[in-house]
Amino acid sequence: MNTIFSNVKEKTLMADIAFFGLGTMGLPMALNLLRAGHRLHVMPFMGVMEGPGEVERHGGVIHDSLEAMLEKAEFIISVVPNDDSVRDIYLNEAMKKAIRPGSIIIEMTSCSPDVVREVEAYYKDRNVGVIDAPITGALPKAIDGTLTVMGAGKEEDFRRAEPVFAAMAEKVFRLGRVGNGKLIKAMTNLLGAVNLAAVGEFYRFASAMGLNMEEAAEVVKKSAGGSTQFDRNFFKMVEGDYSPAFTLALLRKDMGIALKSAETHPDLALPLSRLAYELYLQASAYDREDCSSIARLNGTQK
Repeated sequence: MNTIFSNVKEKTLMADIAFFGLGTMGLPMALNLLRAGHRLHVMPFMGVMEGPGEVERHGGVIHDSLEAMLEKAEFIISVVPNDDSVRDIYLNEAMKKAIRPGSIIIEMTSCSPDVVREVEAYYKDRNVGVIDAPITGALPKAIDGTLTVMGAGKEEDFRRAEPVFAAMAEKVFRLGRVGNGKLIKAMTNLLGAVNLAAVGEFYRFASAMGLNMEEAAEVVKKSAGGSTQFDRNFFKMVEGDYSPAFTLALLRKDMGIALKSAETHPDLALPLSRLAYELYLQASAYDREDCSSIARLNGTQK
């Protein structure tokens, strides 16, 4: 594994960038690209104008056709909902014809490894590079440009893309071949989900036993049970604050991607991970709430 850069913000080469997916995460990422001096090209996605309008107000350009959007684009970034969205954007002849040879696709969606490998294969004869680049850090880090990129692909493509990444992220990893980025993102979220469910159970246990939550948290943070998930989520559970930073539905989606990838190895039972996945399925009533709402299971209704 290579760390391409860490805490680097002085990359000054400006680029023309086409951007798909101006949603919760994508819009602040796009605005950071504009603030860094890059030239951004967008168009309405699925008929939605709100994101492109915001980009235009900050100096980006809205186009009315794919050809116009991609005419100058050296990089194409996508941060969209799922596998089908990625396929809809890239796996069609109109896109393949419009994209510039020598450009680089930076695919940042949390989707399955197979999909981004399909994209790489589809554009091979157009001399288009593909960087598999899912992100972690949630909305606050998207806003302040300090995301972590779990990247994969060719080193020369990463080097060319450094000024682009520098506007959105503080750390970029390169983890081998395309697809490995999506895989490690899903695997780390699976690991985090198992831990988060345990944090929820600890909260219920401590509450039932009448423990002082401040004191209990202080002990946990100094013990073997401490974790990032505990630090981020325990007091959200205590306060019953499940306003979404990362929804339960999105976390379960990533768990499913990881478990589906594991099916290629029949010897991988992953019993704890599969039990946790079942718990998140049972919590589907809270899909639009924060993933910490897993604590609502087993009667906790705050």
